[in-house]
Amino acid sequence: RADPVFAQAFTMRAFIRLAEKDLQGAVEEAKRAASFDADDAESFVALAMSYNSLKEFPKAEDAAWHALSLRPDSWQGRLELAKSFYGQHEFVLALRELDLGKVDFPDAHLVRGNVLMSLERIGEASEEFKTFLREAPTDPRREQISRFVATVQ
Repeated sequence: RADPVFAQAFTMRAFIRLAEKDLQGAVEEAKRAASFDADDAESFVALAMSYNSLKEFPKAEDAAWHALSLRPDSWQGRLELAKSFYGQHEFVLALRELDLGKVDFPDAHLVRGNVLMSLERIGEASEEFKTFLREAPTDPRREQISRFVATVQ
């Protein structure tokens, strides 16, 4: 309210909408943030996350590339780009982005594990899933991933 064109506030609202599973609202907030500050990489990361959540992978790819053009060291931008490639079945490109980003974050291990599964690299995928389980012990997806790891072993 104090500054109705403060891009970072709208970016934060986009992240909040994502957490609330209001995906279309997140897109709108991220677009608004980007319109106020076209040089704010985080607004494009929020937009990429929103589009990935909506399974609009080409749009997510564009937003992630834009974020990375502004901040090449953005691990979130790199992760969202990898997710967009994964969603488009571009598994080698997704793996390349994950390797370039050197992202050590629980969801990055989950994405990497899924990418490796798609590339039929089962042993490596299992190791990524185990790392995810260690780093995110309370994640609601834990049981499903644990069952998969047990099956592979």
